[in-house]
Amino acid sequence: MGCGCTKECNFFEDTEVEMNSNENNNQIKEINPKQLSAIIRIQSYQRGMIVRKAVQSQINELKQINDNFNNISNLSDQSVIEINDEELKLLLKTYPPLNDNVKVEIILPVEYPSKNSLYYGEWDINNNIRHGRGISAWSDGSKYSGYWVEDKASIKGKLIHSNGDIYEGEWSDDKPNGKGIYIYQNGTVYEGEWKDDFKHGFGKEKYVDGAWYEGEFKNGNKDGKGKFHWKDNSYYEGDFVENNISGKGIYIFNDKRKYEGNWYNNRMNGYGVFTWPDGRKYEGNYKNDNQDGYGTFTWSDGKQYKGPWVNGKQHGEGEIFSPSQNIWQKGIWDNGKRIKWIE
Repeated sequence: MGCGCTKECNFFEDTEVEMNSNENNNQIKEINPKQLSAIIRIQSYQRGMIVRKAVQSQINELKQINDNFNNISNLSDQSVIEINDEELKLLLKTYPPLNDNVKVEIILPVEYPSKNSLYYGEWDINNNIRHGRGISAWSDGSKYSGYWVEDKASIKGKLIHSNGDIYEGEWSDDKPNGKGIYIYQNGTVYEGEWKDDFKHGFGKEKYVDGAWYEGEFKNGNKDGKGKFHWKDNSYYEGDFVENNISGKGIYIFNDKRKYEGNWYNNRMNGYGVFTWPDGRKYEGNYKNDNQDGYGTFTWSDGKQYKGPWVNGKQHGEGEIFSPSQNIWQKGIWDNGKRIKWIE
């Protein structure tokens, strides 16, 4: 197929002859402006080729260095993930070396693409993994600084979560394990035992409103024996199940009323004893925080009612004791009101 642009093809052929000839500079003056413009473009292109070759050479050198580390590449956006030298200096000063006979060296910040994180610190040269004292930062803003063992956070360290929460304490297998302190962004603080990233064992949790809990935890929940103290100075001490008051326990109200007995899902359920500061007392069954079933109510003057209760009120056939007459008398109650006596 023909070129169809004979004039342009001949022009570039002439230009190439002019550039490759060894004639003196006077010949350049004879080149027309169109030819001169083409020469300038070609020279610029050649200079660009030289620069690009130099840059590519540097890139190849960097690539060769990175090839020494498996699964590591240059950080693509260092403005997202940052670790400064002062952070590492403070870590090395705070935590002593492991001295576990593993050969480590401090390496410059490198990225884990598969984990979207940057690491700066001591490095197991033989196995090309994190080991010793180091810092990892993630693109979501979270950051861990502490010990690493075989590429996992271990022994002791501090993790700042992306939402501002902070955990500092013991680690094992990349998770909080052992004793540690967790500070929530809202000001709540937990100090105690951990297992596989959950509050587990004995601990104390303080809340920003002044309330606190001290006792057993299981899989992140209040579970077992414990004491919860509210800001109004009322408190409960007894059994918890999955963050709820359930089982047996004592609840002391801020006005000195007291309930001791069975609970289910944060409510008085089952058998219990409720007392008032003025001497009143109920002993019997509860359902959903109300007297329900058979129970005995004693007034401060010694009068008593024994019989059935429904939804917190006497209901059915019961009997009442009069201390002044020292007699018991039977009657029928309906929704808390006596409707008749039984002879």
